[in-house]
Amino acid sequence: MSSKVLVFFNSQPVKAIEVNDNDKTVECEYPNGEKATLNIMHAGVHSLTGDHLEIRVATDRELSSDDIMTAARKFI
Repeated sequence: MSSKVLVFFNSQPVKAIEVNDNDKTVECEYPNGEKATLNIMHAGVHSLTGDHLEIRVATDRELSSDDIMTAARKFI
């Protein structure tokens, strides 16, 4: 099966990609050609109504839960 991963990379806008559920990393490439391997993490986000949402994220920078929720609303 596949699922979406939100990828936050190199100060670019977030994008959602489809990966296999068993994948643990995402390969990305900087403009200079250097490759980066980002670990896929699970971010648990709680809403004001008490709901809990599990989102798969790969990033090369620090994120807030607001960053993740904004991207999730757009792509998932």
